[in-house]
Amino acid sequence: MTKSPRRETAKILFATLVGTMDNNALIPIIAFYAISLGADLFMAGLIVGAYSIVHVPANLVFGRVADRIGRKRPLVYGLLWDSISLALYAVAASPIGLLLVRFSHGLGGGFVGPASMALVSERAPHGRTGRALALYGISIAVAVIVGFAFAGIASARGAYTTLFFGISAALWIGAVVASRISERVERGRTAPPLDRRAFLAFLRSRRPIAGYAAIFALYFVLGALVTIAPDFRGPPIELTDTRFAIALIAFALVSVAVHYPSGVLSDRIGPALPSALGLAAPAAA
Repeated sequence: MTKSPRRETAKILFATLVGTMDNNALIPIIAFYAISLGADLFMAGLIVGAYSIVHVPANLVFGRVADRIGRKRPLVYGLLWDSISLALYAVAASPIGLLLVRFSHGLGGGFVGPASMALVSERAPHGRTGRALALYGISIAVAVIVGFAFAGIASARGAYTTLFFGISAALWIGAVVASRISERVERGRTAPPLDRRAFLAFLRSRRPIAGYAAIFALYFVLGALVTIAPDFRGPPIELTDTRFAIALIAFALVSVAVHYPSGVLSDRIGPALPSALGLAAPAAA
C-alpha cells in the first residue's frame, strides 16, 4: 500500500517543528538562566554561543552520515539525543555544567537539520522547490512561535524545570513520529566521493556566498540580541526573559506570514529580490 505523500510530508514537518522548537524555546531565556546559575556576562555569551560552535561542524559531519545511511535514522537519533540534552538542562547546577549541556545539545541538533531538510527537498515536485522549502521554513517559524510562547509562560512562573522536561517529552514524541517516515535506502549505499574542485567552484560562485552571507547576518544579529538581552534589565526598558519572549513571538509571527509568499516569489523571479528585501527589513529595524 502506497503511503500518502502529504501524510509523509506532514510527519517530516512535525519532526522538524519539534526538533527546532527545543532550541528556540531556550533563546529568550538561556542568557538569563545562565546568569541565574552564577555566570557573568562573558560566560553567559559563551553558553549562548556554545550550541552553534558545535552545531555548525556537526551539520557538516552528520549531513555526510545522512548521505551514507539515509535521512530517517539520523533524524530519529538526533531527536532522541536532543531529548536527553533537554532533560540535562534541568539538572545543570553550574555555568560549566550548563556549557557542557549546550555542547551536547548542539551535537544532537547537527543530526536533525540536514536530515529533515534533505527529506523535504527530496520529496519536492520539480519546479516547486521554493514552495516545499517555504513549508519547511513555516514549520520552523511555527516552532519558533511555540518555543518562545512556552519560554514566556515558563519564565513568568519560574518553571524552567517544567519547560525542560516538557520539551524533552515532546522530542521523544517527535522521534516516534520520525521513525514512521517511509524511506527506501539502498543496501550498500555509500556517500559519493567529495569532488573538491566542484566544491571549491561552488563556494566561489555568487549565489551560495550571497545565501550564506544573508543567513549569517540574520543569525549574527539574533545571537547578539540574545546575548546582550540581560543588559537591558534596568530602566528604561526593564527587560525580563518573559518580555523578551513576547517580543520574539511578534518577530516569529511576521516571519510565518511572509515565508510562503516569499517562496512563491522566489520560484517566479529568483531568490535575489526576496533575499534583498529580507535583509533590508532587519537592517532598518
